[in-house]
Amino acid sequence: MAAKIIVPSQTALLLLDLQTCNAADPTIEALIQHTASVVEMCRDQGITIAHCRVAFTESEMASIPDTNPVFSKAKHDPMRAAMYHVNSEGSAFHSAVAPQKGDIVVRKNRVGPFLNAPQDVHAIFTDRGINTLIIGGLSTGGAVAATVVQGADLDYRLFVLEDCCADPNQETHEFLMKYFAKRGAVISSKYIEGLVG
Repeated sequence: MAAKIIVPSQTALLLLDLQTCNAADPTIEALIQHTASVVEMCRDQGITIAHCRVAFTESEMASIPDTNPVFSKAKHDPMRAAMYHVNSEGSAFHSAVAPQKGDIVVRKNRVGPFLNAPQDVHAIFTDRGINTLIIGGLSTGGAVAATVVQGADLDYRLFVLEDCCADPNQETHEFLMKYFAKRGAVISSKYIEGLVG
């Protein structure tokens, strides 16, 4: 169990795509409640909070290649492009888990946070001595999956909060949680505080 102890100074809670454009998702209300409790605990324990959102400038949106299976659709759909605009209300962080002073705030323009991002979140974490990530967000099959795979390849210790992640397809969520257990620990948010040491 000693290997599972979370050292606050070396840990970040990484919240992915908890944005107002996702608020219509029926799974988000419970997820937000669980996540808000984890955020409060992490603040009390001195764990860094990192917020990551997907948002584009006009030039970033225009430069998305048509080969991109996710964001090329938004590029050709004015309503979706407007929703993901860096200054849109839709791309803003959900108010219940919005950043506070001292939090890390990064923007990405791909599914995962570690590739093609305007800010290099891996460099930010490395500069702060962070080697452990507690992960929550939307969606399990999108940003969360990309973060788990990339994060493991970047040698982070990973803790995925099962009830702080969601996917439009519950079967996808359940399958991926089993897969994530090969890359890190998958736990309920109610147990995370007991691992902080």
